Amino acid sequence: MPNKINIDEVARIAGVSTATVSRVINDYPYVKDRTRNRVLSVINETNYMVNAVARNLRRKKTHSIGVIISNVLSPFYSVIAKACEDVALKNKYSTVLCNCGDNPDKELNYLQVLHENRVDGIILSPTGKNREYLNFLVLSNIPVVFLDRVVEGIECDTVIVNNRDASKSAVLFLLKQGYRKIGFISGPEDRTTGSERLEGYKMAFIEMGMPVDDRLVKKGDFSLESGRECTVQLIETGDIDALYVANSDMATGAFQVLKERNIKIPADIGFVMFDDPNWSTLVSPKVTAVRQPVYTLGSTAADLLFKRILEGGHYIDKEPVRVILTAHLVERESA
Repeated sequence: MPNKINIDEVARIAGVSTATVSRVINDYPYVKDRTRNRVLSVINETNYMVNAVARNLRRKKTHSIGVIISNVLSPFYSVIAKACEDVALKNKYSTVLCNCGDNPDKELNYLQVLHENRVDGIILSPTGKNREYLNFLVLSNIPVVFLDRVVEGIECDTVIVNNRDASKSAVLFLLKQGYRKIGFISGPEDRTTGSERLEGYKMAFIEMGMPVDDRLVKKGDFSLESGRECTVQLIETGDIDALYVANSDMATGAFQVLKERNIKIPADIGFVMFDDPNWSTLVSPKVTAVRQPVYTLGSTAADLLFKRILEGGHYIDKEPVRVILTAHLVERESA
C-alpha cells in the first residue's frame, strides 16, 4: 500500500508551498530546476502518490465542474450555486461546491484541490488575489469563468452586471427624491463589485452637479456584521437623511440597526440597497432595491463554461467572452 502522505506534508518537507508542489506535479513550466528537483526527490522518498482519480484521468474528462463562491449562506450566492448546478445537471455533470468566505488562502486551496482532482472547468467569484495561480490554470487550458467579479489581466470568460450604471441610478433616484446627505455603505475596493458601485455613487452626485462628501462613505466587507457597524457609524454622525447599501447582506445588518433604534423608514431616513432578496418585500416598508438577474448570472456563467469545455478550453485560439447583464432599480416604499 502506498504511503498516505498528503500534499501539505510534501510541501513541508521540501520547504515550499503546496502551490509549488502542485505546479511540479502538473508540469508547470515556470518552476526553477533546483526547486523542481527538490520536490520530486521528496515525492520519491515519501512514496507520495497523487490522487488516483486525478492520475488516471489526467487527460480525460471527469464530468465534474468546480464552483467557488463567497458565502453559501447568502441568498445571492445560493441562487448562483443552484443555477450552476442546474446547468451542470442538464449537461450530465456533477458540481463540486466550495465556500471560500472571501478568504484568498481558502480560494487558493480550493483551486488547487479542484485542479488536482481534474475537474473539467471552474466557475468562481474571485477574491481578486491569486493571480499567478489563476493565470496558470488558464494557460493550462483549464476553462475558468469569473462570475460577478473580475480579475483584470486574467484572460478568461466573465459574467458580470452593470454595477456602475445600476449604482448610479439608485443614487440619482434618491437625489431626485430630495435627499441630499446620502450615506453609502460600500464594499471592499479591491473587488470590482465594491469599487464599481462606489464609482456609481460618486457619478450620480457629479451628474447632478453636487459635491461628494467622502465622510458619508463607509467601507464594509459585504458581511451582515459590517453593515451593522457602518450603519451605527453613519447614524451617530446625525448627518444623513438617506442610506444606500452596496449588497443585501450588509443591508440586512443596516435594516436591523435602524429598526432597533426606532429610526423610521422613510419618515426619518430613506433606504435603498443593491440586491433584491426575498425579504425586501416582506418587511414594512417594502425596500427599494437594485435587482440583479441572479439566476441568469449563474446559468450564463455555466453555459459559457460548458461551451469552453467543448472547445477544449483554448483561450489562445478564441478570445475570452465578457457578458454584462443589466441590473435595474425597483422602486418601492422605503425612499
